[in-house]
Amino acid sequence: MKILVLGMGLMGPTVAKDCASDKRVDKVTGCDIDESKLQAAMKYVNSKKFDTKKADLTSHESLVTAINGYDVVVNASSAKFSMGVLKAAMEAKCNVEDLAGGGYPLDGDIYNEVEKAGITAIPGSGVDPGLIDLLCGQAMEYMDEVEDVNFACGGLPRDPKPPLDYKIVFGGTRMPIRPGKVPMIVNGELKELDRYTEVESIYVNKYQEMESFVDGFPSSLLKLCQEKKVKNFRGKTIRYSGFVDKIMFLQDLGVIGSTPVNYQGREIVPVDLFHELIYPIIKFDEAAGDRDITVLLVGVSGKSGDLEVDVTYDMIDEYDEEHKITSMAKTTGYTAAIIARILGSGAVKKKGIQWPVRVIRGELFEELLGSLKERGVEITETITKTRSV
Repeated sequence: MKILVLGMGLMGPTVAKDCASDKRVDKVTGCDIDESKLQAAMKYVNSKKFDTKKADLTSHESLVTAINGYDVVVNASSAKFSMGVLKAAMEAKCNVEDLAGGGYPLDGDIYNEVEKAGITAIPGSGVDPGLIDLLCGQAMEYMDEVEDVNFACGGLPRDPKPPLDYKIVFGGTRMPIRPGKVPMIVNGELKELDRYTEVESIYVNKYQEMESFVDGFPSSLLKLCQEKKVKNFRGKTIRYSGFVDKIMFLQDLGVIGSTPVNYQGREIVPVDLFHELIYPIIKFDEAAGDRDITVLLVGVSGKSGDLEVDVTYDMIDEYDEEHKITSMAKTTGYTAAIIARILGSGAVKKKGIQWPVRVIRGELFEELLGSLKERGVEITETITKTRSV
């Protein structure tokens, strides 16, 4: 099979390298508009199967030309390019995988259009969304009635430093700050909850205290929870303790506001200026010694017959010093690379937009977790069953 990877930033090279290592893969091509990133990717992937080419993701014609002739195109770039990549792939008759998935709607005419194009698109195939959805979905399979679905996930610096104890470990130049509301399920009803609320303390091994807080976006997992009539659903992000207080302080001051303000005769957006100022401080720099960890926690409870069932999944992943791979690139990139090959092999029969939680099930789910374990990414499953007396 032939695989095209768009975006040679923090995730793309890991996806490309892992795909190139598979004997079933004949060719892998990495694309980016930045020549220096292409050169770095060539050195990193270091495979005769791998080549690179420039591609402008803002140009439909450029994308179609780049995608033609491949079995799978993996969008490892920003979610803002997702729909453009999808439409180009439809024209090129190439299956699509999208790491972020945030650019995909949960319904609409595009679903019929992709199905009619005869291709399969799998969005949200990283960690969150991605592994989180798959693990929650698998846990629900153990139950007849699902009562509570909870998860918390975060990519963090191994050695946090002030002022925010945070580094951008996924990619881009803007940290994910998004005050507002997010849909969750509370006592069986869909409700909008404020982000940065319901703060809980989390303690992980040797690391300093962490906290989780309500965060997220409308997702395929939320939709599945509604179908399963889940009573309570919470999706949370993990940061080091004190993060929420700092964000709330900045918000109260208006520093991360999105409403333009007048400064010396010019209009500026406070949050845009904030990102410009903070990026040099929170940029993840491996060469300077930055290392990361990824924490993933899933808890699902319900009933199976007369038994109460609790299922948890835990993953504490660390930077790979031997192979010089960030934890976020491992957990996200390996997951995406494995699913890309599953897609390219024809194992997913359904056409159209298919979220991972709908199609990476059964043997494919086991294949994914087994392949991740072979690569050093271990997820611990714990199932507890009790009978009320």
